[in-house]
Amino acid sequence: MPSDCQTDSCAIKKLCSEMHKIGCGGKPSWLAVVLFVRNLVGNFSIFTDEQKSAMQKTVFSRLSKKDSSDNNFDQIIEDLEMFIASNQVTVSAEDELESQKNITSSLAMVVNEFISESLSSEQERGKLLSTFGRETLEVLSEADDLEALRPKLKVLLKSMLLHYKEKAKDWERKARFLEQTVNVDPLLAPLHNRRYLESFLRNAVEQNQIDNNHLAVLMLDIDNFKQVNDAYGHQVGDDVLRTLAKIISAHSEKYGWFAARYGGDELVVVCDVSVDEALLHSDAIRLAVQNYEFRPRLNGKLAEQIVKFTVSIGVAGYQLGMSSDELLNCADKAMYDVKGTGKNNVAQFGVISVEPEW
Repeated sequence: MPSDCQTDSCAIKKLCSEMHKIGCGGKPSWLAVVLFVRNLVGNFSIFTDEQKSAMQKTVFSRLSKKDSSDNNFDQIIEDLEMFIASNQVTVSAEDELESQKNITSSLAMVVNEFISESLSSEQERGKLLSTFGRETLEVLSEADDLEALRPKLKVLLKSMLLHYKEKAKDWERKARFLEQTVNVDPLLAPLHNRRYLESFLRNAVEQNQIDNNHLAVLMLDIDNFKQVNDAYGHQVGDDVLRTLAKIISAHSEKYGWFAARYGGDELVVVCDVSVDEALLHSDAIRLAVQNYEFRPRLNGKLAEQIVKFTVSIGVAGYQLGMSSDELLNCADKAMYDVKGTGKNNVAQFGVISVEPEW
């Protein structure tokens, strides 16, 4: 044992002594479990405070039985594996995967309907042409002169063209709906989904390399969103997300910008302005969110209580040579800078804000 562990003040020595008292002394695996739960898990960001507390209570409860058997150790490991598997990062990823599955399923249904209607329309068009041909021949056979033939043919042709015009409008509506299904987030419409965001931003970066215009990205995240979900339920949490989406969508539409859901409660705005302008717009959005009086819907009725929520916003401007992924990552890092310095604020990538939370 190192010389500095010979003193009575050595924390490891004291812990070993406690381990002996509960019958687990001299077993490194048991010591590792205790050190992990007692000293290390608190530093993990993937676990919530509630999960950390529950993990510690579970393990210490089993240790209090003073059972150092392999069976009890295996049970503790099984408990830890369960907690690790249910961390917020994994759960968020699973939720995102489930959301993508739902989007894919919905899209497949729409495409199948589109194909089915296309085949039906093709058959209908064939019948229409056949009817037009038959009626035209009847008119030709019954007409006594060309002057009598012309208005009858005109009526038939006008009828057919009117039918095709209505069908064209109908197909245009179907095409717009299909495009929306493919490109729009199902929960936060009219915000676009992540797949379309990545495609749009990639094209914007490529175009910017040619035009050398302004291009900036805003990354927004709701502050303490988990607390909203825990206090009111995920349905209210979804309503909060929809409210934020409406605020962002209204601002983006006003200036002709592109807004999308990046994942979870992170939203993105792509705008063709300088970083300085983007910072001003970001603060305008932040204030609009901060001042919004959201009333949750509970049991089908609007609650009297007003729920206030805020956002942290990171801003990054495109620089020559950047990829679209790098631009997004820079905005994401700036947003997390805000999270680490008080929340409810705006920060530019590379410049850490130190203003306190309002």
